[in-house]
Amino acid sequence: MRSHTFRLGRYKVLECGRIDGVCDVPGTEGEAMNMLILGSNDFKALNSALHEGMHAEGIPDKYLHNEDGCSDTERLARFLWRLGYRRIG
Repeated sequence: MRSHTFRLGRYKVLECGRIDGVCDVPGTEGEAMNMLILGSNDFKALNSALHEGMHAEGIPDKYLHNEDGCSDTERLARFLWRLGYRRIG
């Protein structure tokens, strides 16, 4: 997948191998936004895509992390992983 339209706009989806993920916040109208997610088929990559996708839907960090710093998206990613949702190349 090269791009996807979320609530905050259209994002170019790029894959990487080392960081957890990054998602641009909307800037000026017409400006391209990027989402960088892990490019593998493991649980960590699913969590990365889910977490950054939620940011692209407009959900800020303060709503995606517990008081202890853990990501709330990890619980949802674990549920989807156990159901068999794996990224397909």
